[in-house]
Amino acid sequence: PTRLRLSPWQTGPVTLTEDLGDALANGAVLCQLANHLRPRSVPFIHVPSPAVPKLNKIKCRKNVESFLEACRHMGVPEVALCSASDVLQGDAGRLRGTLRALLRPGAAEESPAAAHAAPALPGPLAGFALFYVSVMSLLFLAYHKLWGF
Repeated sequence: PTRLRLSPWQTGPVTLTEDLGDALANGAVLCQLANHLRPRSVPFIHVPSPAVPKLNKIKCRKNVESFLEACRHMGVPEVALCSASDVLQGDAGRLRGTLRALLRPGAAEESPAAAHAAPALPGPLAGFALFYVSVMSLLFLAYHKLWGF
């Protein structure tokens, strides 16, 4: 498994399985990213376990929908949001657009709840998060192309 530390405030590294497609398509990493941008923005995340290493489609969809709802609360405009189907089917382009809008400086200030918003992320952390998700998306697409899944 690959270990990655998303932020210096995180208590431990995020562990990605060897199947990078599952790491993005199950929505768990996306939900964790949302919680790092704004703590408790996704109250419950379904995560794979050693006993059940692959989430079922319903739990994957719930994670992705929770991530998209968190994006809405953080001020991402509806037109910039991808759909849950885009993420679940591996449409990296649409997901990348959503992440750019989410990580755009000042996105939280545009939200109706701006008075209660968490402070903006420092530039390097936001840039790293966008870079990380972009790389994972590209690896996911390459994985699907190479293995035909």
